Amino acid sequence: MAGSVPALRGRRATMAGVSIDAPAPAWPGQPDPPAPPRWRRWLLVGLVGWGVLLLVLTLVSVYRDEPTVKEQRSIEQAEPVLERALGELVVAAGPDVAVEIAERRVADDCELTVVRDGASLDAAVVVHAPDADVPALLDRIAERLPAAYRARVRHSADGSSHALRADAGEFVAIEGGQVGPGVVELTVDTGCRPVSGDPDDRAVPPLPPAEPEPLRVLGALGATEPTPVELVSVGCPGQGTTWTAHATGRGVPAGPPSTLLPRPAGAVVVADTTELYAYRSGPVSVVVESGDGRIRVAVSSGCGR
Repeated sequence: MAGSVPALRGRRATMAGVSIDAPAPAWPGQPDPPAPPRWRRWLLVGLVGWGVLLLVLTLVSVYRDEPTVKEQRSIEQAEPVLERALGELVVAAGPDVAVEIAERRVADDCELTVVRDGASLDAAVVVHAPDADVPALLDRIAERLPAAYRARVRHSADGSSHALRADAGEFVAIEGGQVGPGVVELTVDTGCRPVSGDPDDRAVPPLPPAEPEPLRVLGALGATEPTPVELVSVGCPGQGTTWTAHATGRGVPAGPPSTLLPRPAGAVVVADTTELYAYRSGPVSVVVESGDGRIRVAVSSGCGR
């Protein structure tokens, strides 16, 4: 029988018509196969853990982070594109609406990669028009923007929302739409980018002769404790400068602003309520907003074409 043991190794035995694998008996005194070294087990655990971590970070980045800019162009390189787009929006809005440029905002909390932070820069053009004119206004802005921007407007089926999107180039986006009755806000955004300097460190032109205008308007409305005038300006397409001067004061208008503020003959009034009063006279727009004991005034000069 001992001589038959080797002959059974690797063979199949048949029992009741069913073939089964016959276990290969160990030779007498043959040691058990060695267990894999401990370091190999830990290496395998580490590789699996690293793979799971990369998967989790990828999913978090896809669902949480804002898109970053291809080719990693810096925020300083994108700044002229942003300013050119703001000027184009001011011109595209036309001469029969009140327009203001909001203050630029820099956010330095975005992530270019898991280990590298970046910053984004955005600014908005706010347009005031009669509420019924908003859909046509957005269509008109889209048509007047440069063809390279590929501007598109989406109107909801029930007419309750209207939005515009465009591409200003160099991965700078334009998007926005109606944010209130007769109010359209269009934001130009650079997206998350590397920073090599201070994106707000630029030469600001001297305040225009109309700089005292926001303070004059606040005084006529009875506001107190006015803030210093803040100026936002960008270049117009071709030549010239468009700007907005902002100031805020404490108080509540004694009556509707339209009865307290004189306006030039021929001015186009686009909003006339206690909370919002706005008109356009030639290239000049005046916007007055009040609420919560504060009065905000924006006086702007458009591009004149």
